[in-house]
Amino acid sequence: MAVAVLLIVITGNMILTGTASAQSGTTISGIVVGIDTDPDGRLTKFAIADSSGTVTTFGVSEATEYGLENQAGDRWVSTQGEQPVEIARRLRDHRERFAPVTVSSESGIATSVVEREEGKLETSLGYLFAVFAITWALFFVYVLYVGRKQRVLQHEIARIKGASGPAK
Repeated sequence: MAVAVLLIVITGNMILTGTASAQSGTTISGIVVGIDTDPDGRLTKFAIADSSGTVTTFGVSEATEYGLENQAGDRWVSTQGEQPVEIARRLRDHRERFAPVTVSSESGIATSVVEREEGKLETSLGYLFAVFAITWALFFVYVLYVGRKQRVLQHEIARIKGASGPAK
């Protein structure tokens, strides 16, 4: 029941998506949801959605640094001034794969875009284990409860058969 309520709350937060503009000196992790390019295919701005569903748009400058990985895990490092067309292609790849990124920005301009910084995976696994353990404990308690009820019913059936005497 509690898990269902948690899922409903998370889904509700994702549906109520807001839009925000990047503020000075911020670091945001999320997935790429939009990419704008100029007619030559060079990246001009992009947007990411964080875990609360808030979409933040970032501009780029020649000094914006990128450290992205492909599906095979190969790391690619560059700046906006060096390979703006390749950057747009790689961000599109991240958008298609729903690969998370972390963006550091100043005054709405992205200063760096890297693979999502390490989250607290151990904490999440701890919650997963706790829910798993509680679920199994509840299952065994239920099995013991049903077993006890079955023994009581068998005892009652035997008692009733014994009280009525032999059948004719």
